[in-house]
Amino acid sequence: MRRITIAALAGAGVLVIRALAPKLHDRMIAGCERMFERMPDEFPPKRMMRGIDEIRANTARTVELLEHREQGEAESPGEVSSAETADAVATPTQRR
Repeated sequence: MRRITIAALAGAGVLVIRALAPKLHDRMIAGCERMFERMPDEFPPKRMMRGIDEIRANTARTVELLEHREQGEAESPGEVSSAETADAVATPTQRR
């Protein structure tokens, strides 16, 4: 009888946790975001996030360049101009 009661309470606990977990997760993420926003701009995690954003932007530009290059090759095969190549390998600080 005691085992059945313990099993029932454990099952009820699992159900409660499953019901509350999404709300608790959202509150914890919101708290982390607020804490992150209060950090100074030169705080290393913020600098790291800016670096990730710059990498994503560079990747998007590289993909666009490659798609443009493939379309150009499909229409008329030829050499890639040196300006396009230089733009593809330039660092974010060189493009600013």
